[in-house]
Amino acid sequence: MPLEFSWLMPLCTPDWAARPGQWIQLAQAVEYAGIDGLWIPGGALCADSLGVAAALCAHTRRVQLSVSVPPEVMLPAALATTLQSLQSISSHRVRLHLPDGEQGSLRSAFGEWLNRDQRSERIGEYLEILQQLLAPNDGGLDYQGRYFQLENAGVARRELPAPPLVLDDSQSHALVAGHAQVCLLRPGHPQWLDQEIQRWRQLQPGLAFACTFGLVIGDSEDLAWETAAALLPTQDLPNHRIATVPRDRHPLRQWEIHPNLLQLHPGQPLILVGTPRQIATRLQELHGLGLGHIILQGGPAVGEVLRFGEQILPLLFQHGLRKERLHHEH
Repeated sequence: MPLEFSWLMPLCTPDWAARPGQWIQLAQAVEYAGIDGLWIPGGALCADSLGVAAALCAHTRRVQLSVSVPPEVMLPAALATTLQSLQSISSHRVRLHLPDGEQGSLRSAFGEWLNRDQRSERIGEYLEILQQLLAPNDGGLDYQGRYFQLENAGVARRELPAPPLVLDDSQSHALVAGHAQVCLLRPGHPQWLDQEIQRWRQLQPGLAFACTFGLVIGDSEDLAWETAAALLPTQDLPNHRIATVPRDRHPLRQWEIHPNLLQLHPGQPLILVGTPRQIATRLQELHGLGLGHIILQGGPAVGEVLRFGEQILPLLFQHGLRKERLHHEH
């Protein structure tokens, strides 16, 4: 299976969330570079992911649009209608991520105070309704549950493919196995990722896996680590060390948990740091563990997007990890 990439749009920072011109510029650069898709985050501090996706449909032709929508934001019948519209205007390029509201502050920010068991029941009903309303059917849906009651919902739905569904690995096994096509894994050491993928595969053999990584590319190894140090604010550096670094190596490599993989704090995305060839080698290793989808967190710089497409994707193509190059396709 080819290795797929999405570029994370930095929509949850106040200085960038309100700049539609930059959304469009970044999206077009991702498409030009041959990267597969855009990951459009959603949450209390982010620009509206569905609105951003709708805006980008008019400015892109090929990139997949992975839209993150907290289930606290919208009722399932309303979300199904919106997704059908997005599927139509994007020519079936939408993927849906429903993040776990227990993570971070989503739950309280959107005014939901159910306990964990109640939330699991509610999201189960939510997914049942969504799945039925996104399936081709001429009739309306009547549904009577504990949290949702619908009468003749979805009567005007069209014959469109349902967007693939991504769920977080923190959701219950039953929910992920019963509804998701892709499981979004928390960041962790490659050894941990390998163990998690094997565990999930025993529960759901056909499940695919995604994970988020930062990206810092340098013309040389030393330059890559210098760039990473310049990009990371000093206050973000942890107090403890996890490795002994020889004097001739960069001090930031004290927190290199695996070759070319930097993680400053547990739970934060790992950052790929190195030359294009080193990063391609590490991506090949991650793909070998079972990751099929890498979400790249590289900032809004168009230059970094184009550099990834020009210097790293060809190396992955040589290793057989990519389909035919889509670079410069119009």
